[in-house]
Amino acid sequence: MTGNPLINTAVFVAFLLVTLFVVYRAGNRNSTTVDYYAAGRGLSGPQNGLAMAGDYLSAASFLGIAGAIAINGYDGFLYSIGFLVAWLVNLLLVGELLRNTGRFTMGDVLSFRMRQRPVRAAAATSTLAISFFYMVAQMAGAGGLVALLLNVHTRWGQALVIIGVGLVMIFYVLVGGMRGTTFVQIIKAALLMLTITLITVFLLGKFGFSISAIMEQAAAHNPKGTAILSPGVEYGKTDLSKLDFVSLSLALVLGVAGLPHILMRFYTVPNAREAADRWCGRPGRCPFSTWPR
Repeated sequence: MTGNPLINTAVFVAFLLVTLFVVYRAGNRNSTTVDYYAAGRGLSGPQNGLAMAGDYLSAASFLGIAGAIAINGYDGFLYSIGFLVAWLVNLLLVGELLRNTGRFTMGDVLSFRMRQRPVRAAAATSTLAISFFYMVAQMAGAGGLVALLLNVHTRWGQALVIIGVGLVMIFYVLVGGMRGTTFVQIIKAALLMLTITLITVFLLGKFGFSISAIMEQAAAHNPKGTAILSPGVEYGKTDLSKLDFVSLSLALVLGVAGLPHILMRFYTVPNAREAADRWCGRPGRCPFSTWPR
């Protein structure tokens, strides 16, 4: 059940209007190139951390990980752990170097000490390739979810919804710049974490706040049975599946470290320590914040 389409539409439109207003107000503060592309380099670690949570809790990762766990159980949970390891790679190896260059894009950083034309061409090509495949999954997931809420079931109707969502996202970026999109992601992260917490509490209450009861019901309704509660359903049974697991691990750890919308957030902080604080969630007390202000 998706509820009343009219109520869903009203809530969706209200959220859209609020976020558009936030983006518009944020866009009015953009007066320079640094303001537009890097939010004036004035975002704090906690602000960027919440925005990063909004980026991470996307249709592709949030719904994808939930689906992987529902189908493969323990092995599906590996997807969520792999992303967390990738954050450490960014924190220890990438953050300080990117922030201290004072540039706006990865192409700017790589061409800082190399030949500009071939390096910028390679950086632009990889950025477009990564963004294209990433955005296809994002837009399909977001558009499918909105179509479900609005009770749109025809093929062309769902296509129009996906196009509409894409246009709204483009408008956010064009009008608000980095500051506007950051505030939208902060709002998104807060709403998602609140709703996820409420859903978790309600679900636990339905099963008497017993994790074991939830696991038993999940196994009972899964074709693979209790096998999903232990490793080996998807990876580890054959040599090929073991190789798949190694490939998945490398893709998760190194792939996240190369996502353009993740890397660009290093340029928005006032100093390298803030770049580290946003990963730890401990302003001024991150164990890796040893870089000078």
